[in-house]
Amino acid sequence: MSGEKRSEFDVAVIGAGMGAYHAVEEAAKKKDIKVAFIQGFTFQEWPLAACIFLNNPKEHEKWTSGVAETWQEKKWPNVTYFLSSVETVECEKKEITLMNKGPDAGARITYKALIVATGAKSPLIAPTPGMSLSERVKEVQACGQALKNAKTVIFNGSGLVGVEMCGDFRVHNGYGAKVILLSRSGKVLDSDYGEKSRKPDPAVVQKVTGILTEKFKVEVKHASVSDPTYTDAILSPGKLKLDNGETLDFDVYIPCYPVRPNTAFLTGGEGKQLLDASGAIISNECLQSQAYPEVFGVGVTTTKVPGHPVSARITIASQHCGKQALALLQGKEVQKFVDKGTPPPMDHPMNMKIGHGPGGYMIWSGLPGPAKICCCQCCGGGFPFCPPPCCWCCIPGCAHGCGTCCGPPEGEGPAIFMVGLLGKFPGSHGYKGLGNYGPEIPQQMRMS
Repeated sequence: MSGEKRSEFDVAVIGAGMGAYHAVEEAAKKKDIKVAFIQGFTFQEWPLAACIFLNNPKEHEKWTSGVAETWQEKKWPNVTYFLSSVETVECEKKEITLMNKGPDAGARITYKALIVATGAKSPLIAPTPGMSLSERVKEVQACGQALKNAKTVIFNGSGLVGVEMCGDFRVHNGYGAKVILLSRSGKVLDSDYGEKSRKPDPAVVQKVTGILTEKFKVEVKHASVSDPTYTDAILSPGKLKLDNGETLDFDVYIPCYPVRPNTAFLTGGEGKQLLDASGAIISNECLQSQAYPEVFGVGVTTTKVPGHPVSARITIASQHCGKQALALLQGKEVQKFVDKGTPPPMDHPMNMKIGHGPGGYMIWSGLPGPAKICCCQCCGGGFPFCPPPCCWCCIPGCAHGCGTCCGPPEGEGPAIFMVGLLGKFPGSHGYKGLGNYGPEIPQQMRMS
């Protein structure tokens, strides 16, 4: 597509994840409007499996699709895909310019309403905007090799991702290396179960800390790092300077927290404050930009959407933004965001993963009432007391997926079960054709 050509659309959606997919899905329901889906990549990658394939690159292709035709929806005749990432969005002009790279290099797109669903910068956990599949494959393989050879690994961030990375590192790379998990508070899971959560659960914090330190031999270190140098992953030996002046040697360093929203491409007019200091879109309770009412945001605004499961919260917020974009086009009043999704927002995650598969450990910690009864967790029954159709008998490890008879709903069994369970959800969020790199990756580059 020529960089000089401008394509006009009613709604433009920017993002490559489930948020963008569900926003497009909602906007596309009105068949007489034109929707631009700026997916930005020539491939898809299921993000919830990142901790698995970063530690074991042989698994990467299983969770990746390199054939765009398999995941581009045919049921949306009014949607046009763009597979080059965004360079700039000039909100005053309502104009998007794509990077000079990829199938739609340099394309210019105008819009009447814009939905930004780009997520946050998460080094290695998610591909960098503009990255090709071959570049991503090389990055994943380099990460896996560096972790395999490392003698000291530092994961910065003790939330869900950091804890999961520690477990998957041990599952795939053994116990020969020293693993340090940095925590600003000195505790794990502070945002979900600890002092910063809406309903702290010290028992879960204590349990996970004990499993990490005793079973997985992870050092949980009370420390913070403010130097912006360390907001990127480092896959070669170096020194990490902590805010307290202490220095740690490492072979691999990986930040395991969302660094900042992917919104740097947004520009506003003089005197209009579009973003806050962290890069979030300054928004109202409608998930709508205060500076530019035609701009909506999913997971990248100052108006937070709390609760678990996170995928459900993202889906509901995305559908809301799609509906409000249509309302804006029709001259209707934009509505306040209210999360009435299913399942309803929960204070804690439904499970806590410390590695996937054999050697991993998972805790069912926050299932809603009906599911808890179904899985016999209220009485500790476990398998084989889970009644049909509650059981997932087609998934490997299901026999102990919710715990063992009269045992707790945790351990290696649920961790094995989780790998199969992960594969059940991508399709419903727009991830299709996983398991095929496609022709871009030659056979000799794939890991067997």
